[in-house]
Amino acid sequence: MWNREKVFESKSNLEGAELKGMDLSGLELNKANLISANLVSTNLQNISLIGANLFSVKAMRADFSESNLSSTNFLKANLAKANFKKSNLNDADLTGANLNNAYLEDTDLIRAKLIEANLLGANLSGADFSEAKLTGRYQREGYFSRGANLSKGKLIGTNMRGADVSGTEMMETDCTNANFTNANMSEANFKHALLDSVCFVNTKLGDADFRGARFIDCDFFGAELIEAKFQGVDLSSVINISAKELQSAYIDSKTVVPDYINVKWTSEDTYECNLVG
Repeated sequence: MWNREKVFESKSNLEGAELKGMDLSGLELNKANLISANLVSTNLQNISLIGANLFSVKAMRADFSESNLSSTNFLKANLAKANFKKSNLNDADLTGANLNNAYLEDTDLIRAKLIEANLLGANLSGADFSEAKLTGRYQREGYFSRGANLSKGKLIGTNMRGADVSGTEMMETDCTNANFTNANMSEANFKHALLDSVCFVNTKLGDADFRGARFIDCDFFGAELIEAKFQGVDLSSVINISAKELQSAYIDSKTVVPDYINVKWTSEDTYECNLVG
């Protein structure tokens, strides 16, 4: 029978441990071996798990809030509906983790790996993903998978400066006040996303899909837009978008461009974009 003291004393050998629903808050379990452990609904608030191994752990609805989880291995962990609010996940490995509807508000995820992670419906508001990796990866026969799934999530005020977010799914995601400066967002899917006051300064957006997205006062200074899809989108309020870059993107007759750019259609499918005046 597990208790707090036994968990602490056995931290180097907790593989497969049944710790469901326990109160482990405040414990120091740095470098603990929790591979495949059961942490469903466990209270892990304010815990220290620096460098711990939680590979394939089951931690649905667990409370990791305000904890130090830096360099922790969450590879292929099931963290659905888990609470990471205000935790430190810097340099953590969440590759292939299930974070469906998880809470990550104001969480530090600097340089974290979220390759192929599932963040469907997750709340990432105020989180710091600076230099994090949310991409896909090479599979058999040279196939490269899609990036992390952030669809229907909340990225309100989220910081992704310098992050690799290429190929991510952001359909219907609320990105209000998000900062994507210097991020690689090529091939990202922003269909029907809310893009209110988003910073795309020097962002790589090649082949990104913005169809159905709503833009309000976004900044595109220095953004790369080669083959980005803006068909039917209202860009009238965006600032600093380059006429040259917009010409390299895809627009159509229903695209509304800012009043400082003039579009001259040379055929049904080709056009020239120039700055007004």
